[in-house]
Amino acid sequence: MSAEFHLLLVEDSPPDVLILRRALADAGFRHRMTVLSDGEEAMTYLDRLGDPSCPTDLIPDLVLLDLNLPGPSGSEILARLKTDPILRTIPVVVMTTSGRDEDVWQSYQAGANSFIQKPGDFQRFRELASSFRRYWEETAIRPPRRPPTGDR
Repeated sequence: MSAEFHLLLVEDSPPDVLILRRALADAGFRHRMTVLSDGEEAMTYLDRLGDPSCPTDLIPDLVLLDLNLPGPSGSEILARLKTDPILRTIPVVVMTTSGRDEDVWQSYQAGANSFIQKPGDFQRFRELASSFRRYWEETAIRPPRRPPTGDR
């Protein structure tokens, strides 16, 4: 990856944040991470990102989003991301403990790019982080940080 990869993690569980940080480090995933711990904080951050004058280095390359958050829910945050002309191309991976068919269906209907049930143990988190690294470093072409002029 030529440019630094920016992950936005919206997660209210400090242990899950620590586990994911460690798993990403163990997987050798070079990145910087912005962590937002509730829906209100996430909405404020997204409002800032949606402003055309916002520095593009604040726009993440990938959002990892928990559904069950205090404040606006992960579903509301996903809707906000996918309806914004600047933010809608950012890939969103819903990563939550829920495996309910209804949550999976609603997440994809709202525009999630992937839905992952959080693993219950560290080794599975490490495998997940390693697959993120391989996909994003070796396969994916990241969307432009801003739409080309005239597409707004």
